[in-house]
Amino acid sequence: MYKLYMKKISTFLMISFMSISMTYASEKIILEDYINSFAWEKRIVLFISKSKYVYFINETDNFFKKNKCENDNRNLKYIRIVGDEVKKYNISEKFKNKYGMWLIGYDGQIKSYSSDISLLKEIYNVVDKMPLRKEEIIKQKIKCN
Repeated sequence: MYKLYMKKISTFLMISFMSISMTYASEKIILEDYINSFAWEKRIVLFISKSKYVYFINETDNFFKKNKCENDNRNLKYIRIVGDEVKKYNISEKFKNKYGMWLIGYDGQIKSYSSDISLLKEIYNVVDKMPLRKEEIIKQKIKCN
């Protein structure tokens, strides 16, 4: 019941956020609000990088392309902000002028961070230790190869 309620609230917030974003297309996207629009539905992998870190960008992009099934099973939403894209966002202090990768849980809390690709190597272990993930594993019907 609680999950259904949270899903309805999340859907309402996401629709509200999208309509506000479309109305004020020239305005900056508030990163915190965007992240929060996925609360209790998606775990977020927030990736912020300067354009010059090509290796970091390519490795991260490739990880999300190659591991789509595993990422989908863990409800991972990849938010990628590279180079000048940062100008499109109003970024809160906890992410401002910082580069790297953050794993953000359903509850909106930061679960892990790395300034390099090391998080990619441990992300499934971190997620799979989360209490809600343990429930998801039991209920999951799709297995990845």
